[in-house]
Amino acid sequence: MTGVAASISMTSLPSVNSGPGGHVAAWVGVGGTGVGPGGTDEWLQVGLASFDRPDGRLYYELALPGKQPKFTELASGIKPGESVRVAVMELPFEPNKWIVISPKGIAGPFYLPKSHGKWAPTMTAESWAHGGALCNNYAYRFDGVQTADPRGWQNLRHSSTLQDRGWKVRRISPSAFSASNA
Repeated sequence: MTGVAASISMTSLPSVNSGPGGHVAAWVGVGGTGVGPGGTDEWLQVGLASFDRPDGRLYYELALPGKQPKFTELASGIKPGESVRVAVMELPFEPNKWIVISPKGIAGPFYLPKSHGKWAPTMTAESWAHGGALCNNYAYRFDGVQTADPRGWQNLRHSSTLQDRGWKVRRISPSAFSASNA
């Protein structure tokens, strides 16, 4: 069993000023660009995203090899300070089959080929701007971050931080952090 869970909240209203297609998001998940079979894109993530409106939208996104990622909105109207507990988990007796857990229930299982034992859990905040002009703002908080392995769920103790210039990641406790560009 592999998995990652966190309570995610916005600490202020995000703004997406990059035109159609831009977004900000905070999520937990597994997989990524080029990590699927034959170097294909393959991932599963769940979290909060904002697009043209500043409210948060609870969502999950699934990318399967050779297919376009599929964004599924589960709820909208999430305001700053509202915490949402989410998780992505591999089924313990079904290698390569994953589920999304959120306040809206369980989604899946999703078959992610050749994922078993290959991917590390990821917790991230991101900003994407259509056309590359970066004018988006966000501030997210991740609390109660946990990872799962064959021994069960454990509070996050050790992690690696990747941080682009102009963005801030601040460790609050061993299992909590904030990410923003302010």
